[in-house]
Amino acid sequence: MDARIFRLTRLHSFLPLAAATLMLGVAMSFTAPYLSLFGVQEAGMTPLQLGLFMTLIAASGVLASAVAGKWTDRHGRHRMLLMSALIASSLGFLLLCLLRSYTSLLLIGILFLGVGSSAMSLVFSFARVALPVTSHAERSLALATLRTVLSMAWVFGPSVGALVLAGAGFHGLFVFAAVSFAACSGIVWRMNDAARIPASTEPHYAGDPASLLEVTTMTEHEHPPEPHPEMAGTRGQIWRATIALTLIGLAANATMIVLPLYVVQHLRGTQLDVSIMLGLGALLEIPMMLALGARGARLDKRRWLAACAAVHVVYFVAVSASQTVQFLIPMQAFNAFVVAVTSCLGMVYIQDMMPRNPGAATALFFNASRVGSILSGVLSGALVAAMGYRVTFLACGGLALGAFVLFANPPFKSIALQLRGRWNQWREPAQ
Repeated sequence: MDARIFRLTRLHSFLPLAAATLMLGVAMSFTAPYLSLFGVQEAGMTPLQLGLFMTLIAASGVLASAVAGKWTDRHGRHRMLLMSALIASSLGFLLLCLLRSYTSLLLIGILFLGVGSSAMSLVFSFARVALPVTSHAERSLALATLRTVLSMAWVFGPSVGALVLAGAGFHGLFVFAAVSFAACSGIVWRMNDAARIPASTEPHYAGDPASLLEVTTMTEHEHPPEPHPEMAGTRGQIWRATIALTLIGLAANATMIVLPLYVVQHLRGTQLDVSIMLGLGALLEIPMMLALGARGARLDKRRWLAACAAVHVVYFVAVSASQTVQFLIPMQAFNAFVVAVTSCLGMVYIQDMMPRNPGAATALFFNASRVGSILSGVLSGALVAAMGYRVTFLACGGLALGAFVLFANPPFKSIALQLRGRWNQWREPAQ
């Protein structure tokens, strides 16, 4: 593995791509944990207004990613769209420094921040065509390495963002993020365009690792690799898994919105406390992902996903019952486990049940996560406004419990029949 990584670093454009990916991850980790705090503390949003704001950003990002993915598949020009998305993010955060009216912030979120969030999918799409690799295995390793670089940015990014926020306020934080997005755009601008890549590059299909962050669907012109002869799942199993992953994504995205507010406003913590929790979670995710990636083929994925949902329930109950920030910090190990398991095993589990449709399986997995991200804003805002933070976390625990039941799939009918038989036996007089 070390030799393969070393060979990657010698590939033309890989190091600039890694630098651009790291810069993108840092810029995102600066702002994502504190955008909800900005909405409440600086813009004076109510919880419901904040939820709508976050939902519209997520919906705009999904639409922009879908359009950009289809455009680049048909016309190329990955670099131009990637630079446009990065510039949109940079302009969006600069505008947040100047405007405070709710209508203006909604427009900024939809037209700039949402559109700019498509850069996360475009950077991987651009990497796929910009890296001079011809084998599927080399491309998968390269893109997996870039995703690891992106995750590593979250280890220290929130802490750096908290220090900038403490020293320069939201203006300084957003200017720093805008500069980071612009610097990432500058790195991409200096790289070669996709048109110089040899024509031997394999065609792009919806299940390709470059599409893992895009909204993708299979088309009649796409030809994925031949599947392994695996046992396909039933339609019921596929939909139970999809709904369960949607529930986990909904709860996780709601937590990203509500947790910073809960720590700062309810538990009287600081932005640094938020950054410590997020950084610790990201740090713990990396070895968990590596371990699961190495042993994933030998694991019972359904049982691991069910266990992951059960751990999520424990996490939300603990967060709801917490009285101090110090208690919350070690709880992030539970959340890291959930993220690692769903990221490493969730998609593979869906693909195992759809061996002849890997692209459709990949699209189903990531679109389920996106549905959760879109619904989480309004749902979390409405719950916080109506019932407070603790009940909101318990509601998220209820969603995770629903995911556990769907993954575990207990034989309810058989259990009900057994209970009914024992009840009738108890009621009947002894013969």
